[in-house]
Amino acid sequence: MNEEIRTLQKNGEFHFPKLNREESRKAAEALARLAMQYDRKHGIPCRYGVARDAFGYYYTAVVEMN
Repeated sequence: MNEEIRTLQKNGEFHFPKLNREESRKAAEALARLAMQYDRKHGIPCRYGVARDAFGYYYTAVVEMN
């Protein structure tokens, strides 16, 4: 999961291309929670959220980064 968190922090979003819509929603929510916990642990003020693309697939995105 650390690789996904780093990609999310670097790119500002992380997609789950091999998952269906419901699985992508669950994965995006889990990644957002884990990324916020990781950042809080390291003293980084950042917020993540879940967004949906035009095809109905979910992804994790940076909402606010200070």
